[in-house]
Amino acid sequence: MSIESAETRLRLLETATQVFAEHGYATTTIRMICGRAKVNVAAVNYHFGSKEHLYREVLRYARQRAYEKYPLTYGLEEGATPEQRLRAFVHSFLLRNFGDVRNLGFGTLTMREMVEPTSALDMIVDEGIRSLFEHLVAIVRAILGEDADEELVQACSRSTIGQCTFYLFSRTVMNRMAPEQQFGAEDVERITDQIMLFTLHALRGLSGKKTD
Repeated sequence: MSIESAETRLRLLETATQVFAEHGYATTTIRMICGRAKVNVAAVNYHFGSKEHLYREVLRYARQRAYEKYPLTYGLEEGATPEQRLRAFVHSFLLRNFGDVRNLGFGTLTMREMVEPTSALDMIVDEGIRSLFEHLVAIVRAILGEDADEELVQACSRSTIGQCTFYLFSRTVMNRMAPEQQFGAEDVERITDQIMLFTLHALRGLSGKKTD
């Protein structure tokens, strides 16, 4: 692939990420993407084959970009405790989904796919969400204790990630209810601390461990 061709492909991915995030899969057209990217409409067929295949590559691209910047082990040092690993999970999850302007596409695309699923949903689950949740389950199990009931471990993991996704799905409502709190990138540290405080007290209470 020539440098020019590679640049066109990347420009299409970058542009399509934003257009799909703004308008959703069903409403977005190839002409909309190509118009904003300033390329010929035939470029999508040449590089991706179809709108559906472009969308799938956009989801992969957005996820890869977000995880490269904010991996699951974001900020962790070797030998981290389960509690430190949990904080890294929560913190990186929030940063990936609305931590900065460049990653907004990832969070919005994920939210749209969950609300209005397309044929790409199974791919998202198999290539990303399943391993993400398994990572969290392992952390929660380590905090509760290896002999903890598996149903309890799963339930606590769902509750933990539910707190994180709440800020992804409900920010627009919360901003209207409390305009002074925008719940943006500058609030990620505070939100992480709140989720950690609530979650650790619950997990330690269930495990019989003392809370700090």
